[in-house]
Amino acid sequence: MPHSVRYPEGHVLLRNLARDMPVISHGDGIYLIDASGKRYIDASSGALVVSVGHGNKRVADAMQAQLAKVGYVNGTQFTSEVTETLADRLIAIADRELPQARFARAAFLSSGSEVVEAAVKFVRQLWMERGQPKRTKMIARVPSYHGNTLYALSMSGRPHYKKLYGPMLSEVVTLSSPYPYRSPVADYAKDGADHFVRELEEVIAREGGDTIAAFIAEPVIGSSAGAAVPPPGYFKRVREVCERHGILLIADEVLCGAGRCGAFYASAVTDFVPDVLVLGKGIGGGYAPLSALLVRQDHLEEMRAGSGYFQHAQTYLQAPFMTAAGVAVLDEFERLDLVGNAARTGELFQRRLREALLPLPHVGSIQGVGLLAGVELVQDKATKAPFPRKQKVIEHLIAHLFARGLIVWPNMGQADGTNGDLFMLGPPLVITPAQVEELVGSLVSSLKEFVP
Repeated sequence: MPHSVRYPEGHVLLRNLARDMPVISHGDGIYLIDASGKRYIDASSGALVVSVGHGNKRVADAMQAQLAKVGYVNGTQFTSEVTETLADRLIAIADRELPQARFARAAFLSSGSEVVEAAVKFVRQLWMERGQPKRTKMIARVPSYHGNTLYALSMSGRPHYKKLYGPMLSEVVTLSSPYPYRSPVADYAKDGADHFVRELEEVIAREGGDTIAAFIAEPVIGSSAGAAVPPPGYFKRVREVCERHGILLIADEVLCGAGRCGAFYASAVTDFVPDVLVLGKGIGGGYAPLSALLVRQDHLEEMRAGSGYFQHAQTYLQAPFMTAAGVAVLDEFERLDLVGNAARTGELFQRRLREALLPLPHVGSIQGVGLLAGVELVQDKATKAPFPRKQKVIEHLIAHLFARGLIVWPNMGQADGTNGDLFMLGPPLVITPAQVEELVGSLVSSLKEFVP
């Protein structure tokens, strides 16, 4: 096997058709090692996935043991011990961290996009069961991201996607995301909640509250707004407004949940009390494709009294090989106190990033909480003016960092829908304080070498 593959070599449909793709040999904690022996710091956990670290033998052994019993069953016909166990444990954590949400049941799917689609279908079915078929609209925020399947993409507030997929996307009601660095409010902490909730009330008045099914939001926004944290009181006020109009709330924790923000559920960090919650990425830890939908008992009782079942399924619904990975990952969370580590080491991580990076000439902002951070690059720090998109600054920076053995997650267009360059940092939750210093040191030295 070669050390790298470049299109048109091989027969894999590579995502990038114009660069060498190193062949990975193995991983160890926060590191990846390719076939040539080069070591990379996985500073973004791949796509914010690898919660319990690479090469975790305990998780691999638990999955192997389950596969030796049974890997797949039809989730519309059977359940399994590991699936029931995973649901029990996720609900128990929710009871501790989000008791007001009253979550009682969990369903398991294969990806974040799938589970967001399932959440939307759940909400729509609930309104049909209640005899309110006019509630068809979803409210989403710009910028935001909720997945790559067509309806999840429709709810994703990234205007540049519409250039390619626009005719295939659905209409979704949108409003502004709380975004500290680019907020129109001078005092974000003091006046931010008032400003953004006022916009929500205006949108509901315009659309008609009785036509809106749900409002979907990331408790901490992912790469669309560089780990933006909402202003104090924002989600409490959002809840009050939505309850007045009977609008349900969906928390999208696919990226920010599963311990990354210093509590298992990011909603607990931001005082968000949702009606439906979705998880992904970190709960499978990169060992199996896994996502989870959390719902309330009283909502299911309404369905049971009506149609009698939740009318959604996919091939790998509740598959034991996936849920076995989830149970093993939760075992590692407990054994290593990874939520506590994300909180404790996350404080160091956030502080060291700000100390070391903010003095650099083109670092405009660092946002985030716990082991999740976004670094926004600007052409002019005084005006916050982004680089022109045609310069492809973030693409060149990512290649520069990658060549130096540092993996981060890029995004672009966040400043105005077209321009804007940022990257996300979210190392595996097993990272140590010494490794935080190594990561930050590598990042600073690489950024000092980089010329936009």
